[in-house]
Amino acid sequence: MRALWASTAYCLALALAGWPGYALAEEDDPAPPPPDFVQEAPAPKRAAVPPPIPVPLPAPATAVASDKPAVPPKTGAVPSAAANPVGKAPPKRSDRFIEGELANVGAMGLVPWQNRVGAVLGVERIGDQYFGALTPEFNWSSTLADRPITMSLGVPIRLELYDSRPDKAWSRLGKLRMDDWNEPSDFAQVIRQLQYGGKEEHFYLDVNAFKASTLGHGTQLRRYNPNVNLNTRRVSAQLDGFGDFGGAETFLNDVTAPNVMGALVFFKPLSFIDRKNYLLRSFSLGASAVADLDAPLRNRLDLADVDDDGRRLREYEINQKSFQPVYLSTQVVAYGADAEIKLVDTPAVDWKTYVDASWLVSGLPTDNPDAPGFVHVPTREVRPGGATWGHLLRLNLGEHRRHALRFRAEARLYDGNYLPGYFDVLYEVQRVQYRLDQRWADPNGTKLQQVLGRPADQTVRGGYLEASWKAGDWFAFAVGLEVNDQTPDNHLFVHMEVPRWENLQLLATLHRRNAIQAADLVVWNSTASDLLLVKARYRLAEWLHINAEALTPYGIGPDSFFKHVVDFNMNVELGFSYGRGGAQ
Repeated sequence: MRALWASTAYCLALALAGWPGYALAEEDDPAPPPPDFVQEAPAPKRAAVPPPIPVPLPAPATAVASDKPAVPPKTGAVPSAAANPVGKAPPKRSDRFIEGELANVGAMGLVPWQNRVGAVLGVERIGDQYFGALTPEFNWSSTLADRPITMSLGVPIRLELYDSRPDKAWSRLGKLRMDDWNEPSDFAQVIRQLQYGGKEEHFYLDVNAFKASTLGHGTQLRRYNPNVNLNTRRVSAQLDGFGDFGGAETFLNDVTAPNVMGALVFFKPLSFIDRKNYLLRSFSLGASAVADLDAPLRNRLDLADVDDDGRRLREYEINQKSFQPVYLSTQVVAYGADAEIKLVDTPAVDWKTYVDASWLVSGLPTDNPDAPGFVHVPTREVRPGGATWGHLLRLNLGEHRRHALRFRAEARLYDGNYLPGYFDVLYEVQRVQYRLDQRWADPNGTKLQQVLGRPADQTVRGGYLEASWKAGDWFAFAVGLEVNDQTPDNHLFVHMEVPRWENLQLLATLHRRNAIQAADLVVWNSTASDLLLVKARYRLAEWLHINAEALTPYGIGPDSFFKHVVDFNMNVELGFSYGRGGAQ
């Protein structure tokens, strides 16, 4: 693992130090644009004299005769300064090919489109409790070296108003919600977002408290969100960098004390032959690994009745300070290798294909599951694996490439006790309690045991389909489907996003997870594995916004199980805008 992180740091250092081609804005960007206009120097005035006898004049130096025909510019290339009409502006950044994710699928927050200073006031419901919430906020966006940079800060303060449980009621009126500030990671939540560059650009830094993250093709870590558990607030970080000959991606789920971390290192060996040929330049070989260094192996039951409710064997033991489950931990590691190449690379079409092979490694208990132990538990190593063949097609269409389309299709073949995208959107709760529809204490109900403990002799065939569309800066839509023929791991998500349309911002995502059959994904009734995130922000006046949200994340309920919580909250945002973004 240390060697992998060392390789990652080395690749990032090379990328930032100026790999050949690093000055390009994108991997396939054209040459730097010309000045805004070209102005010819005025001809010197001549004295009035009688016209001489006409004689042939020499041709200008720029019009030297040649037997070779003129070479037309490459389709989509930026014309040279001499060819650029006088006064015509060069192509803008919006004309560049849009790569990376088109929508923030799985994100749990909005960042205002303006530079603003203010505070959010409102009432929030978390499980059975109601809180008065105050969050001073600061948002700033600009550009640095022709790359977007965004910073958003906030300090959430919640004071308890009412507890709907009969034995609590108004007993804690005005008390600060200590669950927001009882872990080191809670103090990092002041950083809501710090982002520079974009995904799949030469440099990308994203430190945030609400986004979902993907590493590489998503074979091991796909849209993992560390904040689905309401009782934990983490600030995650991604740092990517690449050049013509290779690069790296890295991920930490918590900048203060990470337990889930990953890295991808890739090389482009054929770039040494010809960096101008996109087939050679795009071919890459990669290696990746993602690990949970504190993966729950076995949950502890509340044998000592630490919460003093008399249930003991019927519930999990919960740490009464951090309000987190207590478990016997181990490590689970996903690692693999991949290769990819672009089949088409034009200013409007980008099509690549890739092959991934990956494995999951951990240990399973070998003692009696009916009499589980928690000290010196014997384990046996398991190492299931799988293979994926995928295609990614991206289109940039319309004037100034205002419409971006993205399609992904994957065919999968894997062992029965393997799971593609093991670190997914619900991992933060399912690592403890994989079957969220079960309401009995199962010490062996962790994701590690429920997935890696399946029969290994069966072969699973599955597939993944995803499509997304982005229209300018005002609308995005995405849908994804994951199915297989053996295990209850069929998934569906639908996402709609309005980054800004006049005075409105909107974010809405529905994840339906762990369906037994594909047909169960389209039923109307809600399930315990559904994750719904809806956030809206509307500007009534320059100094006043109304925010509304509907969330179904997960929290530990009174029965000490992860409970499917439905929260509806509204609040007002008071403040003022400033700087370049203030007059929008």
